[in-house]
Amino acid sequence: MKILLVDDDAEFVALLLAGLSDLPGHDVRAATNAGMALQAAASMGGVDLLISDVVMEPMNGFVLREQILKRFPAARVIFISGFDLSDYAEQTRFNQVVQKPFELATLLAAMEREFAPPTPVVATPAVVKPVTARLAKSGVIQPFAPVGTPAVVAVGRVARVVLPSEVGAAPASAVRAPVESAVADTPEALIGTTLGSYHVISLLGKGTWGNVYAAIQISINREVGLKILDGAQARDPEQKARFIANARAKAHVQHPSILSVYEAGEIEGRIFYAHEYVDGLNLAEFQNRQKTIDEPGALKVLRAVGDGLAYLHTHKIAHSPLLAAHIYVAVGGQTRLSNIAVHQTTEALTPELEIQALGRIMLSVVGAAQALSPGLRTLLSRMIQTGPNAITGWGPLLQGIKALEPKVVPVEAARMSAQDQAAIAAVEAARKAQKTSLRLTVTTMALTLIVVTWGVWYKVFRSNERHLNTQIHIPAGDYIVGDNEKVHLDQFWIDKYEVTIGQYAKFLEYLATHPTAEGDFNHEKQPRQLDHRPEYWDIYYTNAVRGETAHGVPMSLNSPMITATWWDAYAYAKWKGRELPTEQEWEAAARGPQGLLYPWGNQFDPKRVNANGDFNPQKPDALGTVDGFNFWGDADMMKGDKSYFDVVGMAGNVSEWVAWPKKATAPVYKGGNYTSADVRLDKRVADHPANKGEEFIGFRTITRTPPLPK
Repeated sequence: MKILLVDDDAEFVALLLAGLSDLPGHDVRAATNAGMALQAAASMGGVDLLISDVVMEPMNGFVLREQILKRFPAARVIFISGFDLSDYAEQTRFNQVVQKPFELATLLAAMEREFAPPTPVVATPAVVKPVTARLAKSGVIQPFAPVGTPAVVAVGRVARVVLPSEVGAAPASAVRAPVESAVADTPEALIGTTLGSYHVISLLGKGTWGNVYAAIQISINREVGLKILDGAQARDPEQKARFIANARAKAHVQHPSILSVYEAGEIEGRIFYAHEYVDGLNLAEFQNRQKTIDEPGALKVLRAVGDGLAYLHTHKIAHSPLLAAHIYVAVGGQTRLSNIAVHQTTEALTPELEIQALGRIMLSVVGAAQALSPGLRTLLSRMIQTGPNAITGWGPLLQGIKALEPKVVPVEAARMSAQDQAAIAAVEAARKAQKTSLRLTVTTMALTLIVVTWGVWYKVFRSNERHLNTQIHIPAGDYIVGDNEKVHLDQFWIDKYEVTIGQYAKFLEYLATHPTAEGDFNHEKQPRQLDHRPEYWDIYYTNAVRGETAHGVPMSLNSPMITATWWDAYAYAKWKGRELPTEQEWEAAARGPQGLLYPWGNQFDPKRVNANGDFNPQKPDALGTVDGFNFWGDADMMKGDKSYFDVVGMAGNVSEWVAWPKKATAPVYKGGNYTSADVRLDKRVADHPANKGEEFIGFRTITRTPPLPK
C-alpha cells in the first residue's frame, strides 16, 4: 500500500513516519505542505491512502484531497486535525477524521476501518430496502448516475474484463458467458447478485440503453451506478459497438463539474459501464415535483454547468444536447453535470444554443422571476434571448455569474467555527502532548528526526522571512469611497500586509514544479507570451534571500513584491484561492467606516507614512528624518500607516493593484508610494498598462470566506 502523510508540523510528521514505516508491504512517504505532497504522490506512482492535516498554507487539506483524487481517483483519505471540524460536515462526510492528539494505535484503527471489506448484503427486503431507499433518492433513471470527483477510466478491475472489440481476438475462455445470457434476465433478476466485483443493490430505472442499477464495487467499497446494455441491443453488433464507444468517450472526460465513468467492459456476457453515483435530484425531478432552487443555489448550478459545458466545447468533445435531467443537485447542495459525452453526434450544438437551453431550464426551477435579484433576472433573460444583448459565449456567461456571486452567495460551510480562534493556544498545548504520546522506540526515528530537524532549522533560522500571512476581517456595512460615495459592502478578509517577495517566490516554485498548471491561474485576457516571472526577478529575489541591497536599500523576503504586472498579481491571488480587492473594498479596508482620507485621520502626517519625504534616488544611503525610508521598506515596517481595521501600509510604501474595473481599458492601482507627495486614500491611477510592473507597485489579496486558522 502507498501511504502519503501530510502535516506542516515537521516533527509530528517524522514521528508518524517512523511509526508507520515498519508496516510490512507499505510504501510510506511524508510531506510538510501540499506542493511537496503532490510531488511525492507523482514520484510514488500513485496514492492508496492520503493522511492529511486540514489547516495548511497555501493549500489546505480539502483542496489537496481534490487534487489527489483528480490524479488518483481510487485513493482513500483520512483527515487529522487539532481543530474542531464540526463546521466542515459537508467536506468530511465521506472521510474519517482523527482528532489530535492521538495514539498511533488510533490512526492504525482508522486505517483498518478504511480498508475493511464491505459488509455482505443479503438480498432480503429487510436489509435491501433501507439501502435502496437511500440510493433511490437520486432518481437516477438516465444512462448516467452520479457524483464524485473526476476519475480516469480503469478498464481491468473486474476479473478478466473483455471489451466487445476484443472478443474476436480473445480466446474463447476469456468470455465468461455468451451475451444471450442477459436476454433471459428480468430487470429484478440481478438484484442481490454479484457481477464480477460489483454487488447489485437495487434497480434505479431504465434508460435509452438498458437498466441502471445501484451497486457496490466490492474491491474498494464504493457506491456506483451500473449501466447494463439490454439484451436486444447487446445482440446488435452496431449498437454494442456504439455503447462501448460512448462509454470510452465518457471515460476520457475529466472535469470537476462532470460525472465520471470508472470502468467499461463485459461481465458474464453483459456489456456494462460503471459510473459515479449522486445522492440528490436532477432538475427534471425538480420540475416534476414543482420544487424550486433559491438564488444562491441557482448561481451554483449556473457556475458548475457553465464550467462543464465550456470544458466540453473548448476540448471539442462531442456530447448530447443539455436536458434538465442531466443536471444534478446533491443533498449537500453541490451541482454536477451528467457525463453527456458521446463518441460522435450529428447535433450542431453551439454555445449560444446551449446557453439558451440552460437559461430555459433554470427559469423553470428558480421560482417566481419577480423574487429574483435584478442581476440574476437580467442574466437569465440575456441567456434565453437573441440579438445584441444576448449572452452567446461561455466567457461572458461565466463572467456574469462571477459578478453576481459575491452579492448573493453566503459564506460557505467550508469554514472553522468562531471558537477555533480562541482554541489555538489549547491546540498548541495538545500538540506537545501528542508528540509525547507518539514517541516510539523505532531504530530509524533518530536519523529521520535529525534530517527533518536540520531542514526545519535551516529554513526557519537561516531565512530572514517573517510570518506575514495574517488576514484582517472587514465587516459588512456602509462605507464612504471615492468622492464621498456611500456604498454597502459584504464582509471580506484582506491581507494585513502587502504580498511579499518571499510569498510570491512560493508561487513561482509551484509553477516550476507544475509546468502545465500555469494556465489554470491566468486571466482570460492575459497575452499568451507572458509568464509570471517578473522583470529582474532573479536579482531582487537573490538579494532578498541574502539580505543584500538594491538601490542601496536593504532587502529581505519580507520586502513587498515589486515589479509584478497586474497579470502576475491576478494569477498569484487565484493560486492562493483568493482575489484582488475591488477598488471599493480596498478603500473600505484603508479608510474604515468613517471614510478617512488617511489611515489615521483626515490630516496628513508625513512622519506616519513612507512617502516622498525622504525619497532621494541620488542618495540611496540618505534616509533623512521625515519617514525613515528612502525607497520601499519591509511590508510590516510602516507602524504609523495603519488603518482603523489594523491593515498596514495602504497609504504609502508601494501602491497596490486592485481588481480590473468593468468596461475599463486598463487596470487600476490605489494608494500612494515612496515617490508620492499625495497619499490620499481616494487617489487612483487608471491608465497604467497591465503588462508593466514597477518598483513602486505591489498588491495584496482578499478572500470572501473566513480563512482557516493558522
